[in-house]
Amino acid sequence: MKNDTIPRSLFFLAGAASGLALGYYLHTEKGRALREHLNENWENWLETIGEQAQEQLNVLLQNLNQVLEDSALFSDQPEEPAAEDDDNDFADDVLEQVDMAETAFEAGMAKARASLQQKLAKAGLATD
Repeated sequence: MKNDTIPRSLFFLAGAASGLALGYYLHTEKGRALREHLNENWENWLETIGEQAQEQLNVLLQNLNQVLEDSALFSDQPEEPAAEDDDNDFADDVLEQVDMAETAFEAGMAKARASLQQKLAKAGLATD
């Protein structure tokens, strides 16, 4: 337990020192300019992210609606002796639709992230 205390206290001190340094920087002239620049572009960035998230949410909802429609059509059919195979096929179709929705959402978020990084780079802010 003694060994855990030392690294935790060092991490705390490092975090406090970083916060102090950042606070000091933001109160300098360069820091004020950076804050003003960020405030000017913040709404644009949030709007871009919101648009991309809304687009991906719409795709996800469309895929989920398709799954629900498919399940409604499937449940209206009378059961046949091979219903177990049909259940497996339906489960596979549902999983495939969910995978497609996840893939589309991830692609949209990657697109939004790239767009945001481009705007940050254009604004002269370094991104990782």
